[in-house]
Amino acid sequence: MIAILKRTLGISLLISLVGCGVRGPLYLPNVPPAPNPPAEPEPKGKLYPPQSPSAPNSTSAKQ
Repeated sequence: MIAILKRTLGISLLISLVGCGVRGPLYLPNVPPAPNPPAEPEPKGKLYPPQSPSAPNSTSAKQ
């Protein structure tokens, strides 16, 4: 019984080692560098892009 288990384990280990992986040489993928951070911070408390004075105010239309 133990001999059968050892053979089965050996055969399954051999099959798993033969069947795993990619053919050909291994390589690291080319990862693009991270973009540079902006030179100046984004303004806070202002609309971006600024709203033109001729545009209707959306808050007054809701009321």
